[in-house]
Amino acid sequence: MSAPVTWTVIGLTALFLVLAIVLAARSETLNVRKMAVIAMLVAVYVILSMIGTLNLWWIRISVDSLPIILGALLYGPLGGLLVGLLGSFLGQLLSYGLMATTILWITPAAVRGLLIGLYAKRNKYELSTVKLAAVLIVTALIVTAINTGVMYFDSVLYGYYTYAYVFGGLVVRIVSGVATAIVMVFVAPPVVKLLRNPLQQVREK
Repeated sequence: MSAPVTWTVIGLTALFLVLAIVLAARSETLNVRKMAVIAMLVAVYVILSMIGTLNLWWIRISVDSLPIILGALLYGPLGGLLVGLLGSFLGQLLSYGLMATTILWITPAAVRGLLIGLYAKRNKYELSTVKLAAVLIVTALIVTAINTGVMYFDSVLYGYYTYAYVFGGLVVRIVSGVATAIVMVFVAPPVVKLLRNPLQQVREK
């Protein structure tokens, strides 16, 4: 893959992430308390991405989506975006170091947080089980598609591309992503409630 194409893709991805942050920030406000919770969720994401993840060649099974979902359900698109973006960046940095494609690998988590947050905000942060399941499953499929594209691009760029490597585990990744999303439908709401109640009590004092 030629250098101009490579840097065009990376540049467009960076531009997308910057625009997403700007647009989300214009519609949301973050006070010190919210930033503290987001920082906590970022830390939890990094921990889960390192010790709560099982990598089997082309298949990645992880529960690190939970902090992103929590950030989105609590604080909307900006909260979900920041947890996904910062958490995945730190996770990539600690696991693989800084590479040309780092910005591509952090995009799926950022997109997950942004989309879930937008949907949560649209529904005034009151999602039924069916709505929550729908948005988590749809975003899981979108993230799987983006990850596959990033894997393809990364493998071509660094010369280890094979169809078996990129697409061999696609069906399993889809099933794993949907299964994890379904689990999160039952895990996320009680955790959100647990976090939201103390925060609400603090605001009322």
